[in-house]
Amino acid sequence: MITRMKDEYKSWFINEINNLDKRTWNKNGRSYTSHSIHIDYVPFHSELKKYIYSLSNLTDGTNYKMYHIHVWNEGDYFDEHRDDNFNRKWSYVCELKPSECKTHLLVEGNEMIEGIFNSNTLHQVPPIQNGYRISLTVFGVGYDSII
Repeated sequence: MITRMKDEYKSWFINEINNLDKRTWNKNGRSYTSHSIHIDYVPFHSELKKYIYSLSNLTDGTNYKMYHIHVWNEGDYFDEHRDDNFNRKWSYVCELKPSECKTHLLVEGNEMIEGIFNSNTLHQVPPIQNGYRISLTVFGVGYDSII
């Protein structure tokens, strides 16, 4: 059985973008806009956390405090990298809105629309060729970290 994040949660995150501060990245092998929202402001956080933690035992002994919404416009990208900084243990990514050209996250060369992976895993977002893409990212960290 394939489970996916609830559509109502996806819609909520997309609708929140205009209420959040944004940070634009355009250097060091990446170009995109990000918005962060603390778990206390997400009305369904408890349910979503249970869902995310059910996907993998990588989540054991970890926590997170923020949801990160990334907007990828035409031409935006993120070169191959790892998320293993800041005591990160795992990354959860969910595509909230696909681009018109269907450019997806590549994890070790394989397309991922939603999933969780070890923070040491190489992954990238190839350049968006048409339209825009919106994704949600969560970084699970050891309990002694503050991210």
